[in-house]
Amino acid sequence: MRTHRFTVVLILVLLVAVIYAVVYSKVLSVASNQGQTVTVVLKSLNVRSDFWQTVSAGAQVAARQAGVKIDLAGPLQETDAGAQIQALEEAIVRKPQAIVVAPINDVRMPGIIRRIRSAGIRLIIIDTPLDIEEPKPLFVGNNHVEAGRLAGKTVAQLTDNRPVAAIIGDSEHSVITSERKKGVEESLIPYLNSMYGTYYCDDSEDRAYQIARFILHGKHPINAFVTLNEAATLGVAKAIKDSGNVKPVRLIGFDSSVYEIQLLEDGVLNATIVQKPFNMGYLGVKLALDLLDGKPAPSDTFIDSTVITRSNMYTPENQKLLFPFIQTN
Repeated sequence: MRTHRFTVVLILVLLVAVIYAVVYSKVLSVASNQGQTVTVVLKSLNVRSDFWQTVSAGAQVAARQAGVKIDLAGPLQETDAGAQIQALEEAIVRKPQAIVVAPINDVRMPGIIRRIRSAGIRLIIIDTPLDIEEPKPLFVGNNHVEAGRLAGKTVAQLTDNRPVAAIIGDSEHSVITSERKKGVEESLIPYLNSMYGTYYCDDSEDRAYQIARFILHGKHPINAFVTLNEAATLGVAKAIKDSGNVKPVRLIGFDSSVYEIQLLEDGVLNATIVQKPFNMGYLGVKLALDLLDGKPAPSDTFIDSTVITRSNMYTPENQKLLFPFIQTN
């Protein structure tokens, strides 16, 4: 009996020791990170941007778990490159140990990236890869070519393998648009005469609406639109609703704003390719902290996308993507 009691006591002591060691190591880890400084510069801090607010939430959760305080910066508009560059210049003056940036496409961006590196600041690029000189900065983002392939495959499925699709994107100079377009085209290669053409709306919903109306009232019939960003999706959806076409025209978009979710529920948007912005913000900050801790890091971290339709939008997994739980406090 005494031996049995001794064994029980010994096990309890060992369990307490293990728990204490785990808790103590976590406290030490948080304490060791408190001196680290990371600045995150996004394309937009607009509270109406569901996408960038979710990226921001992911970044803040990663920082909070590590016991690090991060600075968040960025313009109100995704196209305001001047304001983003100013935010980066201000960050260089503060000289954080690392900067995580989702760069807006601008000819001045490579120069500001060189200045960040010259200042000895670690650099992580998220969302949009940059074509700059070696060494290539670490990148975290969505595989936009693969996302485009998903869109193309979805077009084929929704048109009974007889697609005639028009692509509408924001700008031919956008890296993301180019990669998504490439993926769509690759997926549609096996289908004869599947591509009607590619158009650009300059990130304008009204411009996308006009382009779609022109195509819908043209002589050559199409049965699908692939819209590569939110503005294009909303404009084309309005054109489809206003056209009164008896023959259905499928619409496959990207992203998951509240307006696009409503279009899914209404059946105007047949599918949307949804990214995982929370993961991108989280992994961007985590990778920066790993670098500061001297841990090995992959040069590219790609995040998969998901095809959301009206039939699968209510599954628990997809609800988390469409309505991410954001808690930043």
